[in-house]
Amino acid sequence: MATVAETLHAIELRADRAIVQELRLLIKEVQALQPSLLGDDRAHAQALLLKLDHLRQSQVVDSISDQAFFFLSARG
Repeated sequence: MATVAETLHAIELRADRAIVQELRLLIKEVQALQPSLLGDDRAHAQALLLKLDHLRQSQVVDSISDQAFFFLSARG
């Protein structure tokens, strides 16, 4: 069985290639683990949540920016 640190590390590796929907699921997965974590594992989970949320928000912003660009380009 994988340790908590290994599980969090695996989630972090998946996050780098994840789309927004998967990032939301990864966030929920880490949040579900949090109540049972202590010490360094809890700190790692909190830092990972920050990273996952940052990745999610940056993809959403990129998507909106792209849509605005295409909308303005189409209007001429």
